[in-house]
Order: sequence, then C-alpha cells, then structure tokens
Amino acid sequence: MQNVRLYGAVALVSMAFAGSTAMAAESGKSSFDVRVTVPEYCEVNASTLMASEGNGFASGSIFESCNTQEGFQVIASHRPLEANEAVAFNYAGSLTYLRDDGWSQVANRTGAKFGMKPISIRYSALTTPLAINLTITTL
Repeated sequence: MQNVRLYGAVALVSMAFAGSTAMAAESGKSSFDVRVTVPEYCEVNASTLMASEGNGFASGSIFESCNTQEGFQVIASHRPLEANEAVAFNYAGSLTYLRDDGWSQVANRTGAKFGMKPISIRYSALTTPLAINLTITTL
C-alpha cells in the first residue's frame, strides 16, 4: 500500500513540474535554487599503537574520513613521557616527536579526506610500555 502512495506522490510531483515547465515556456524564463546543507562529519579509526619498553618500531594504518574543506588535526594522547624517553610518530609521511605532556598534534590535514593512511612510531629508552590513542578535531 505504501508503494502505491509513493508512486502516486511521484506522479503528482512530476505533473506539477511538467505543468510549470509548460507555463515557463509560455511566460519566458523561469529558475529555481536547490540548496542542501550537509552536516560536518569527521572520524579517525585506528587500532591503539603499542610500544614496549626500551627501543623499537611499531606500524599500522589509520582510516581517516572528514568532509570539511577547512581541514582537521589528528591528536595523539598517551601517558606523559619521562625526560630520557623519545617517540617519533609518522603520520602518512609527516614526522612529529611526541610531547612530554601526553598530548601531541601528529597531523594537520587540509581539505576533505577519505581513506587509509600509514602510521608508525620509532621509540627509544621507554621505561614502561606506551599506548597511543588517536582522535580528530576540526579546524
């Protein structure tokens, strides 16, 4: 029953546009605007990168999706680093050294993006294991 109503509504709308087209031709020019507002949506999906004690390397990938033209930042959160610990984070070819306080911007992306990107960390002198979580914020 709903399909019949839907087809009837489509037919009614089609006849209305057909009628207005004929009327537009008789009276001259006619135009209309169609505007759509698409909500801003951004997400980053990655497994937590884990670094063990000592020195080493870990890699993975991240799925990024953001439809804003203004761009976005990817932030790494982790435990505070000790004075002698160092972690280099590579996000799709952009290298950043993680800050001691546990919050580091690892990517500043411009424009809308969608797809998988490689990520990796190279670490040295870790006294305890380190977990790195990634989040996204719009600009």
